[in-house]
Formats: sequence, C-alpha cells, structure tokens
Amino acid sequence: MKDEKLTDVAALWQKAKTSHQGQPKANIHELMASAQARKKKALSAHYGNAVVLSITVLLLMFYFYYLYHFQDVLSKIGYHLMIGGLIIRIAIEFFSVWRSKQVHISDTTARSLQQAVAFHHFRKRIHGPVTLIIFVVYFVGFYLLTPEFHKHISLAWLIFMDISALIIAIVLAYIIRKGIRQELVELEKLVELQRSLVSRE
Repeated sequence: MKDEKLTDVAALWQKAKTSHQGQPKANIHELMASAQARKKKALSAHYGNAVVLSITVLLLMFYFYYLYHFQDVLSKIGYHLMIGGLIIRIAIEFFSVWRSKQVHISDTTARSLQQAVAFHHFRKRIHGPVTLIIFVVYFVGFYLLTPEFHKHISLAWLIFMDISALIIAIVLAYIIRKGIRQELVELEKLVELQRSLVSRE
C-alpha cells in the first residue's frame, strides 16, 4: 500500500513537470511565500485547537475533581471519558504540528511533495472516524452523569439539561464540520502549491 502511494506521488510529480515544460517559470519566491503563509495558518489552527481543548480540560477537571465530587461509578466513567477524549484530541493536534513541520516548503523535490500529500491524507483520516469517535465518546460520557445529576435536580431540569446538551452537540457538529472542510481545502491548496514548486525544478 505504501509503495502504491509513493508511485502515485512520483506519477503526479512527473505529470506536473511534463505539463509545465515550455511554459515560462512562475515566480518561485511568490509561490513559496504563499505556501509558507498557508502552512503557518494551518499550524496556528492546530495550536489554537490545542489551546481551546486544553482550557476545556482544565475547566472540566476543576469542576469534576475540586468543585463537585461525583460518587457514582457511572459518573466517574462519564467524566473520565469526557476528559480522556479531549486529551487524546490535544495529543493528536500536537502530533499534527510535528507532522506539519516535516513538510519543507523550500525543498522542491518529489519527497517534499510526498510529505505534503501524506500530511493531507493524515488529516483526512483524523477528521473522519477519529474525530467522530472522540465526539461521540465525549457526549456519551456527559449523559452517563445523568443518573447522579437526577439526585440533585428535578426531572424537569434534568430533561432540559439533556435536551440542551443534544442541541449543543448538533451546533458543535456543524461548526466542527465547517472547520474541517475549510482546513482540508487549505491543505489541498498547499499540496497544489507544493506540486507547482516541484514541477518548476
């Protein structure tokens, strides 16, 4: 499978080189500047995601470990699922930063194009089943808190809380989906810019 991917990248590289033969060379410095700007934007997004998720984890830990001590086993499983899922997602973002830094824009070789394509595929996988599983686990963890919440609040407030959580989940899913689409479009453009740089060497 890996050999097939390498073959595909090599084919794209050769195709790009052939298609640009005889054409005037584009301003490589402009292409590099544009690619670097898109890479910087992607890195900022990774760091931003990690910061927001880290703040969320800290708030949850403060609430669950210091402000309110849940006693039921289901509740403990629930908040550990919530916190654990977010910590995994934070780790993924920092790993993505490391992977992104392996893509060297100034390196106009087939290997650099391979790295850009591989990173794009990696983020597509992260935004597929991985993100979905973490999202579902988080809200399953939240609903596991319901039995213990019911001991302290009325049924009406409990129903309101659970319905509100469902609405929040739907809104978050929409926002996350929109962000994912935007990131993948940016990464596709970055790959195209890298391909353009490679083809001109």
